[in-house]
Amino acid sequence: MSDVLLLAGVALCLLSLVLAVVQLLQTQPPRAAALALVAGIFLLFVGAWTNPQPFGPDTIPAALDSVTGGGLRP
Repeated sequence: MSDVLLLAGVALCLLSLVLAVVQLLQTQPPRAAALALVAGIFLLFVGAWTNPQPFGPDTIPAALDSVTGGGLRP
């Protein structure tokens, strides 16, 4: 479960960057981007808190391998 939360948090943080660019190009305040970033950070913290092992930069690729079954990496 923690792997899914970590990946969802990373996905929301990356999505917030795209939303911020789009909303700024449309001369709108990036409210949706800010909400997506806060939700992504929250999911990262919850995923790291529920994982019994220490959280580090190598945790994200390991979580991706765990969730997908290792089929995405050659």
